[in-house]
Formats: sequence, structure tokens, C-alpha cells
Amino acid sequence: MLSASNVDAGYGHVRVLENVSIDVRQGRIVVLVGRNGAGKSTLLRALSGLNRPTSGKVTFDGSDITTAPPNAIVKAGLLHVAEGRRLFRRQSVADNIELGRYGLRLTEQDHHWRVECIHQLFPILREKMELPAGSLSGGQQQMLAIAQAMMREPKLLMLDEPSLGLAPVLVDQVLAAILTLRAQRVAILLVEQMVERALEIADDAYVMQNGRVITSGPAAEIAAGAALHAAFMGEHGAPHHSEARQGRP
Repeated sequence: MLSASNVDAGYGHVRVLENVSIDVRQGRIVVLVGRNGAGKSTLLRALSGLNRPTSGKVTFDGSDITTAPPNAIVKAGLLHVAEGRRLFRRQSVADNIELGRYGLRLTEQDHHWRVECIHQLFPILREKMELPAGSLSGGQQQMLAIAQAMMREPKLLMLDEPSLGLAPVLVDQVLAAILTLRAQRVAILLVEQMVERALEIADDAYVMQNGRVITSGPAAEIAAGAALHAAFMGEHGAPHHSEARQGRP
């Protein structure tokens, strides 16, 4: 579904990613793990066209999207839910969901079906449709951000730190929704601070450090391996850059 090959990317003259290669197959959850500054968020931005790769190649669903603009990447079916639940806080929940289908021409029946699928995925949103998005709890806002993306029926959904700042019960609900999406054959590329929980639900994992992938494989093997510990303890050497300097986690 998605393949990145030897990708370099960064911010201005600061290179963050170096020779990164990953693959995401249909209907699988792939998790990116590593310390803050490892390059995880920058990789998602490179894949979604927000930070165009300076070298390497990205293909999605059989097409080269390396230099494609973000709107074309979204139209192709690759959706990026960024960290921070970036919603229109003064607009209603319903309006935020509607904005997810911007540019799409849907029949009334198709529109109704997509909204109904969102309500089945996140039942609490059905009760909150007329409320301002800013009045929702952090967990509910995260659900709304995912719901907004789901209005486009993505082939692949990239989620950046969906559990950040959430209470444990809401983390459970968000992770359960991710598993439901996988069951619907949606591919998921996940950046998650709760590493153990992410590896429990993921099929495949990539461990990143200092802008590079240092190991990859089935999530269960990564969870049990030494490379994961090394990535968080810095045993591969001191960082030579930091996403944090560029305002990235």
C-alpha cells in the first residue's frame, strides 16, 4: 500500500531523516517507535507531502507520490491525523466532520452512510454533534480528528500520538477504534508514545533513532528485542540533530 525507499527529509538546511525505508501493507497496523527527536513525526510529514523528501522515493497504492502536493495525496486516499487534535474548536462537532469531506461529491445516501459509520466507531460523537468541538474532552477531540479523516474513507490512515494526554480509559477506546479500522482493511501507520500498548496491537514495527530506522520486523519480535531498549537508552550514540529544535516532538 505504501512504500518509502531511502528517504531523506528535514526542515530548511537541517536534515532529520536519513535513508529511511518502510513498507505498510493493506489491513495492517505498523507502528513507529523511538525517543522524541528520532524523526517519527517528520517521516509522517514527508509521506503526506507536508515536508517534501529531499531524496528517495515514496509510492502509494502503486503511484509515485514523492513530489505530489498534500491535496493530491489526500485525494489518493492517504490521510494524516497530526498530533495535537487540530480541529476548528468554535465549530460544532457536526461541522468538523463535514469539513472532512471537503472537495468530495457524495450522494445523500453515501454521506449518511459515512456519518453512520463514524457514529458506530465513536458512539459518543453522536451525542455531541451540535456542541462546539472545543467543549469536548481531549479523548473525544481525538476521536473527532480521526472521524474527520474517516469521512474520506482512507486507504491508509497515519496517526501521530493519538493517545497523548488521554486518560487510560480513553486510550483504550482510541486503540480499540484503530483495531476496528484494521478489521475494515484500512492500513494504519501509527506513531505512539505508549510503546508497549502500541506494540501489542501492531502487526509490524520500525524502531527509529537519530533519523534512521535501526531495526524492523513483526511487532512481537521488536517488543522482545534488544534494539528497542537501545533506541530509548541511546546506545547507538548521541543524537546528531533534534526534531524538537524544529518544533517537532
